[in-house]
Amino acid sequence: MVNVEHIQEGSIRGRVTKAHKPKGSTRLLDYVHSIRSKQRVSQEEKEGTMASINHDVEGLLDRLISFSSHSLHQIDLEKYFLIVKELGKGGYGKVVLAKDRKTDHRMALKVMDKNRTSQQSFLLEFSISFLLSSHPNIIGCCGTAFTTTDHFVFVQELAPVGDLFSLILPNVGIPEDAVKRCTVQISSALEFIAEKGLVHMDMKPENILVFDRECHCIKLTDFGFARIKGTVIRTKVGSISFMAPEMCTTTMSDGLAIDGSLDVWAFGVLIYCLLTGESPWQVAMTDDKEYKCFVDWQNSFKTYSPPEAWSKVPTGIRRMFIDLLAIDSTKRSPSVEVLKYISESWKEEIPDSATRNEDENPIQSSSSVQPGESLPKASNLNTSQSSDSNTSTLSNMSCLLSTEISGSQTEMTPGPQKDNMAETPIMFDDK
Repeated sequence: MVNVEHIQEGSIRGRVTKAHKPKGSTRLLDYVHSIRSKQRVSQEEKEGTMASINHDVEGLLDRLISFSSHSLHQIDLEKYFLIVKELGKGGYGKVVLAKDRKTDHRMALKVMDKNRTSQQSFLLEFSISFLLSSHPNIIGCCGTAFTTTDHFVFVQELAPVGDLFSLILPNVGIPEDAVKRCTVQISSALEFIAEKGLVHMDMKPENILVFDRECHCIKLTDFGFARIKGTVIRTKVGSISFMAPEMCTTTMSDGLAIDGSLDVWAFGVLIYCLLTGESPWQVAMTDDKEYKCFVDWQNSFKTYSPPEAWSKVPTGIRRMFIDLLAIDSTKRSPSVEVLKYISESWKEEIPDSATRNEDENPIQSSSSVQPGESLPKASNLNTSQSSDSNTSTLSNMSCLLSTEISGSQTEMTPGPQKDNMAETPIMFDDK
């Protein structure tokens, strides 16, 4: 097995950072202000620590890939792991819940079909995942990779609740306090990825894993499309509803040099989905009516009223979306600009007659989007939203939010996954 923890790269950490939780309850705004002050004080030190990776991420990934390729051993998966069930599936592979046969330790295995994925692509994703996994809002990668007869496999941290998509109520979203917590944590992860000179390229709710149902700790996952900033691509990459307009219009002849503004755009769309339970448009092209209305509004933001889809967004945060979703990619704000809006209301108040039963937790409601369904488009508006405003955070320890999480991750009961898989163990047939 490959154990990349033994690579001597000074600023690379092979183990996922464990952060302590703050004691008691801390209000979100005060906590964010304290974090931003610490960030300003430590900026010079931070830049010095990251310098070698920032200036040579390509060389570092080459070394990680080279080391991993020489140590990639083939094993009998059934001998070492019991595969309990499938957690998610994509075009190139799947993620399964597995138990170590010796220790009974539960983990996630990312399994890629050798007929669909080259060894180089597998090792690039594995290396990027490992490089970024020290951040508390990026899924842990323990540095272990191997092959079977038919698959490439590497080991990841297990998220007990599932993904963020499974918590979104159609036409409702998730509660305001949870939206803010998610937003601050994701922005921290994106800032870290950008500092490493990388671009995620596939930001969406399905790629945000959840560790508790109130979203006090969430983590970004799936780096299969991630690339080094400046890489020129000639095909569309990512999920269509979250693609920036420059990606939607990319042609093979022109190509597109990627940068973090692509992630920022998807981040803006993601926040809208969390707030409303809807997608603002199907595709960011002017033949999409909802997108065309947004472009017209952005061009005359201070003059005209917002289109229907954006009228339900409170006035205090409309500027945030205008900046995150700037049509001109050079004018998009950094992801951390969301911190400026934390004290604002993010959801409009709703009449008492329209509020849900106060005993019902909207995050646990059975009316959430089912596997395989798409979020409704913004033109299908439903104003029955729920809102609460409370706490969340950002920093190198940004998954540590204002409220204590009861129990450890291993003690939590996993929530429903995207696929209703039977609990009967399923085993790989490597033959």
